[in-house]
Amino acid sequence: MQKTTRRDLLQLSGAAYLGTLFGGPFPLKALAQTATQSADAQHDYSGWEQLYRDKWSWDKKTRGAHLINCTGACPHWVYSKNGIVIREEASKDMPALAGVPEYNPRGCNKGACGTDYLYGPHRVKYPLIRTGARGEGKWRRASWDEALGIIATKILDTIRDHAVDCISVYSPVPAVAPVSFSAGHRFANLTGAHVHTFFDWYGDHPTGQTQTCGVQGDTAETADWFNAKLVMLWGSSPAVTRIPDAHFLSEAALNGTRVVSITPDYNPSTIKADTWIHPKPGTDTALALGFAHVIIRDKLVDLANVKEQTDLPYLVRSDNKRFLREADVVEGGSPAKFYIWDAKTKKAVIAKGCWGEEPPGGRPALQPPFLGRNTLTFPDGTIALGDLDPALEGSFKVTLKDGKSVDVKPVYALYAERILRDYTPKKVSEITGVAEKTIVDVAKAYGSVKPAMIVSGGGTNHWYWSDIEIRAFHLLSSLTGNEGKNGGGVNHYIGQWKPVAAPGVLALSFPLTPARQRFAQTTIWTYVHADAYDAMETVGIDTRKYLRASLEQRMMPIFPREGRDPKVFIVYRGNFLNQAKGQKYVLQNLWPKLDLIVNLNLRMDSMALYSDIVLPAAHWYEKLDLNMTEEHTFINMTEPATPPMHESKHDWDVFALLAKKVQDLAVQRGMSRVFDEQFNLSRDFSTLYAQQTDNGKLETAEQAAQFILDNAPATKGMTLDMIRERPQRFKANWTSPIKEGVPYVPFQFYTANKKPWPTLTGRQQFYIDHDWFLEMGVELPVYKPPVDADAFPLRFNTPHSRHAIHSTFKDNVLMLRLQRGGPVLEMPPGEAKSRSLRDNDWAEVWNDHGRMICRVKIHNREPEGRVTMTHTPELYMDLIEGSTQSVCPIRINPTSLVGNYGHLVFRPNYYGPGGTQRDARVQVRRFTGVVPT
Repeated sequence: MQKTTRRDLLQLSGAAYLGTLFGGPFPLKALAQTATQSADAQHDYSGWEQLYRDKWSWDKKTRGAHLINCTGACPHWVYSKNGIVIREEASKDMPALAGVPEYNPRGCNKGACGTDYLYGPHRVKYPLIRTGARGEGKWRRASWDEALGIIATKILDTIRDHAVDCISVYSPVPAVAPVSFSAGHRFANLTGAHVHTFFDWYGDHPTGQTQTCGVQGDTAETADWFNAKLVMLWGSSPAVTRIPDAHFLSEAALNGTRVVSITPDYNPSTIKADTWIHPKPGTDTALALGFAHVIIRDKLVDLANVKEQTDLPYLVRSDNKRFLREADVVEGGSPAKFYIWDAKTKKAVIAKGCWGEEPPGGRPALQPPFLGRNTLTFPDGTIALGDLDPALEGSFKVTLKDGKSVDVKPVYALYAERILRDYTPKKVSEITGVAEKTIVDVAKAYGSVKPAMIVSGGGTNHWYWSDIEIRAFHLLSSLTGNEGKNGGGVNHYIGQWKPVAAPGVLALSFPLTPARQRFAQTTIWTYVHADAYDAMETVGIDTRKYLRASLEQRMMPIFPREGRDPKVFIVYRGNFLNQAKGQKYVLQNLWPKLDLIVNLNLRMDSMALYSDIVLPAAHWYEKLDLNMTEEHTFINMTEPATPPMHESKHDWDVFALLAKKVQDLAVQRGMSRVFDEQFNLSRDFSTLYAQQTDNGKLETAEQAAQFILDNAPATKGMTLDMIRERPQRFKANWTSPIKEGVPYVPFQFYTANKKPWPTLTGRQQFYIDHDWFLEMGVELPVYKPPVDADAFPLRFNTPHSRHAIHSTFKDNVLMLRLQRGGPVLEMPPGEAKSRSLRDNDWAEVWNDHGRMICRVKIHNREPEGRVTMTHTPELYMDLIEGSTQSVCPIRINPTSLVGNYGHLVFRPNYYGPGGTQRDARVQVRRFTGVVPT
C-alpha cells in the first residue's frame, strides 16, 4: 500500500481521503447503482469491507484525553496510522475500587468523535488577523512572528500609556489541562497582568457550600453513589450531564438503592428513578425545609451529630441577632470565639476550634486555596465534645462584660421554631405544588435510611438564591448525620473541576507566588466594565450599593484599579464571549474599550470570531498535558499522537514565544525594567523568556507536567511514564484521606478525625451573622422565591446538553445529527398554542436585556410557564440573532460580595459572585421577518 503522509492528508477530503488512507482508489461503484443494473441487483460493497477492516489496524497507540470542561477526565487510547489519527476509544484500564462497580469503560458520545476537531473544518490552521469588523469573519493570514509582534507591542504600549493592570488574561479550569492553564497564568504573573476567576463566573461554584463548610467545593467521587441506600437527584440529571458516571446510579438502583428525582421536567434521569417530584421552578429551598420540618417534627434528628458537627448549638443574642462572642463577655476577649450552653454545668462555654483559636504551634503559614482556613494542623479530636452536653433548646441569660445581661438562644431553637412554624407540609405544598403526602413520605425515607445522599447540579445552582438552596441541602445532611460517610452527604456536580494537585499547579502558574498576582473576580469585572443592567431595583435590591461598598472596602477586587478600563484581553482554552451572561452589554460596552482581543484556539468559535488576532492551538491529541477531576480520584494524561498540524502550537510554547517577543521589544524600547507600584516590585522584562522557562528547566510541556507532579503532595513520586502505563490514583485529597480501594468522600477530617471545620465557627455553619446577611434576611437558610425582576411571562431555563460540553461539540456534525440539527427553544404545547406557534417555527425570544431568534420545538415534558434552551449555542449557528446569553443578565447576590467575615473572604474561585441565569424571564412570539431558506 502506498504510504500516506500528513501533508497528503491536508490536501484530501471526504471520500478521497478515506480511500487513500485505507488502500487505494475509493470504489465509487459502491455508492450508486449503474444504469444497466436492475432495481434489485446486488451492489458491490467490497471497498467498504476493506475500509472497515483497515480501520481496526494501526501502527501507533497513544494516551489521549479531552481537555474540555466536562469533568469526565476519561482516559482514552488514540490510534493512528501513517501519521493520521484514525479513532479514539476508552482505555478501559482505570484501577478498580473494592465493593463498587468499576469506572471502565469511561467515555461518551462527544469523546468518541474527538478527532472531528482535529481534521474538521472548524480548525484554526495558522495565525489570523482581523480585517473587517469584529464578528464579521474577515481575516488575513499572518506569520507567528507578525502576530506575536503586534501583541507584544500592544502589551508594552498599554504598560507605558495606561498601567500594567490594564492587561487581562482569561483561561478556565486548571484541572482539565494544568500545563496549558499554567502557561498563560505564568506569563501574567511575570508581566503583572491580571487573571480571572472562572468557577463562579459560569455558575459552577457552590457558594452555599463555601458558606456552610468553608471549602471551595468538595464532593464524593461518583463510584460512591453505589454505596448510598437513598439518592436524591436534586436539580441534576446524570444521564445527560454525567454520561461516564450515570451507570453508577443505574447499578445502585439494581442493588436496591431508592432513587428520587427532584426536577420540574421529566428528564432522562427521572426515567430511571423510583420517585419523581416536580416542584415549581425555583422553589427547591422550600421543599428542603419542608423535609426538615418532618425530620424535626418526627424526631429523626441525629442529635449527637448536630451538637458536635454544626453551629446549631451556638448561642445567639436576642438584642442584636449576633452570635454571643468572647469579646462580649470578657474584656479583651476574641470576637472570633463563640459560646454554647452546657446543659450539665448550666454555663456558657466557649466551643473548641473556633476561628479565634490557634492550633498548637500557631497558625500555619500555608493556606490551602480551597479552604477558608487551614485547620488540618489541629490535633484529632479538637471538636469532640467530651463531657460537654450542648443545649439545643431553651433560653438563657448571660452577663456581658459591661455588667448587663442578655437573653440568648441556641441557633437550633431559633431555627427549629421557624421551620416548624413556616414550613409545614401544607404550606410547602402550596409553594412548590408538591403533594403533602409526598413531602412527608420522602422526608421520612431520607431521615430513616442510612446512608442517604443528595446529588445536586445546575438545576439548583444557577438561581439567584442558589446559596440558600445548598445551605438547606447541607442542613438536611447534618440533621440526619449523613455528612462525611460513604454513600451520604451533599454531592455537588456541575463542572466543578477539582485540581487535586493544586500546589503543583500554583507553583507552576505563579513563580512570583500567588500573593504577587492580580486576580479579577470575573462576574464583577464583566458587570462593571460592560456596564451591565440587572433590573434588580424592581425587586428592592440595590446591587450597585453593595458592590460599591465591597470594592471600596477591598472585600472583592476589581481590575484595572483607579477606574481604568481593560485594554488588552488574552483568552485561551475558553469561549469567554459565548459563555458571557449579559452578552449584549459585553458586545456594546466592554468590547469597544478593548484595544486588542487575542484568542488562542483550536477552532473558530464565537470568542475567536469576535477577536482581533486568533492564534492556532494544538489539539488534545497533539499535545502533552495532565487531566484530573473530582468525579474520580485518578490522574491521566494526553500526549501527541501526531505533531501539531498546520501552524498550531502547544499553549506552553505559545506563551514562551510571547515572553521572548515582549522581552526583545522591551529591550529595544528601553523598557527592560517596569516598576509595579501595587507590589513595590521592579519587573525585569529583559530576562522574561528565561523566567517563563525557568532558565531552560521548563522549556517543554513534558518538563512542566512533571514539575506539577513533583510539587503536589497528592502526586509526588509519580512520573509521566507511570501515568502513561496506567491512570494513577491520588495519594491525598482535600478534606478526607485517600483510603486504599475505598471511594473518596469529603469532610472526614472533620467528621471522623474531629478537626475543626474551616469556617468562622469551626463547625458547619448555618447561621451567618454578617450585616448583609441580616439585612437580606438570610442569616439562616430560608425560602426566597425566584427573582422576578424581568416583567415577562415565561421563565427561561438553560440546562446543559447531552450533545455538547458547553459550546464545544455544539457545532459538531455527528452530534447535530442526534438532535434537530441546531439550537431550538423547547416550549410546552399550551404556551406554543397560545402564541400560534407550530413545531419548527421561527420565534423571537426577548426581554429588556436582549433578543434571540431561533426555531421552536414543542415538548410535552416542559412545564407550563417555562421555556428551555440548552445553553450557549455558538453565535454563528442556526440562529438568526443572539443566543441564550443574550437574554440572561448578570445578577450579583450581595451575600456573595462579602469578604470580611472569617471564611467568607475573596480568593480566586473560592468565594465571589457567580452565574444566576435561571431567574431570567422572557416573552416569545412568532418571528415574522426574513428567515433563512
